[in-house]
Amino acid sequence: MPEKLSHLLFILSFICLGLFLLLGFSPLYDIYLDKIGQRPFSVLLVLTVSVFFLSVFVLKKVQNWQSGFHVLFSIVITLFLSAVLAIIIFFGRLFS
Repeated sequence: MPEKLSHLLFILSFICLGLFLLLGFSPLYDIYLDKIGQRPFSVLLVLTVSVFFLSVFVLKKVQNWQSGFHVLFSIVITLFLSAVLAIIIFFGRLFS
């Protein structure tokens, strides 16, 4: 079971990265903000942090080296992305 979950977390980390790139470099940010009213980077930060904590939890139970690599790569991607999103949210609220 942890092997399947590690593959799922690996895919979810790339989905988070793709959503960040899509929201950051397209007009979807303004469309989402107008329709929903919630800042999309805040929602993406919550998703990214949850994937990070799930990856750390699954890392303890992985016994296959390939699944371990997927989980470690997911941890690195989500940690970097959550740091970038936190900086963007902090400075965005600071200067608005």
